[in-house]
Amino acid sequence: RQMCIRDRDIIDVLENYNEAFGKADYANIINCFDYPVSFNLQDKTIGASSKFKLKLIYKKIRGDLPDYYSYSKWENIEIRLIDDNIAIVNADFSRHKDDDSIFYSGSAQYHLRLENDKWKIFSITPFKPYNYFEFE
Repeated sequence: RQMCIRDRDIIDVLENYNEAFGKADYANIINCFDYPVSFNLQDKTIGASSKFKLKLIYKKIRGDLPDYYSYSKWENIEIRLIDDNIAIVNADFSRHKDDDSIFYSGSAQYHLRLENDKWKIFSITPFKPYNYFEFE
């Protein structure tokens, strides 16, 4: 199917986020978000109501990765619009070593909001790779 401009804009945000994450560029990571942000984990939800708190969360997430982590790559991105201003994205990603081999694959659902003509992430829910609801 033809990719529309809106989908391209959403993918650009996710690509920028991924690139910043790979470089541990916290200033650019936190600019990809609209606040408050929630990380919905299996046993709890972690909230960040400020850029400062979000930066601390990402320093922990990024710092907990092994030393051989080099970069992440999107393997699949499925976008669905709830309305004109909210998108749900199911995405599969892989984490790579310096030699380009994959050492981890994961999936997450991202909720994005259109804020001042820019898409921003406001919620992330990791999940095991599986088609919970088949997005064609």
